[in-house]
Amino acid sequence: MGSKTNRALKKLLVVLGAALLLIYLLASRSLWLADLERRVLIGTHRLSKEIDVSQPRATEWKISADDWPYEGEVRVSLILDDLSTIPRDSYEKKSMKLQIKMDAYAITFEPTGKGTRVEGLRADRLIRNWYYRTDIPLSPEARIWEGVGGSRHEFGLAGVQRYPWEDTYIVVQIIQGDPVLAAAKPRLEVSGAYDYAVFSHIWPLRIIRDGTLLVLALCVLGLAYVGLKNS
Repeated sequence: MGSKTNRALKKLLVVLGAALLLIYLLASRSLWLADLERRVLIGTHRLSKEIDVSQPRATEWKISADDWPYEGEVRVSLILDDLSTIPRDSYEKKSMKLQIKMDAYAITFEPTGKGTRVEGLRADRLIRNWYYRTDIPLSPEARIWEGVGGSRHEFGLAGVQRYPWEDTYIVVQIIQGDPVLAAAKPRLEVSGAYDYAVFSHIWPLRIIRDGTLLVLALCVLGLAYVGLKNS
């Protein structure tokens, strides 16, 4: 009787140990590439808004705290469709007619502890540093990112700092409009600051991570099988 009880106890311990190890391996999967996975997620956090650039006007874009969960540095850009009907020089800063002035601010909110928030103060949120040195980003002397690809042109406009419990307001002042570029479906786009190279490196690392976890899981199951067979 005692012998059968001991064997049953050993089998229970083998099964329990194997189950706990498998649960641990599965739970640890999200920690292996946590920082890179976070950067990939940041890269997919994008919002866009159509804008009329045909004539001088001011556009204010409110991004509420609930609309977009991203926190940190925000990149604001102007997206234009690449159309064959629009002259090439219209897309070049050195000859571009369109001129824009940027500003950004936030209305802070303070939690009351009762599930509600109280509106706070207005705070400047336009980033001004060694890179974002001008608030007129389409001027020829502005050194800010721009790119062409996927049938669209992207022009960097500004960097904006975003904090928790804030509504962000991006203000775009059209100093000089351009009816030609207005036909290119202009829209503002905001995205998180991230390293574009992460997208090309993440998949090989994911394969290595998941392959390693699969091998470890098979080893655990194999050891559990041997333990059950010998118990």
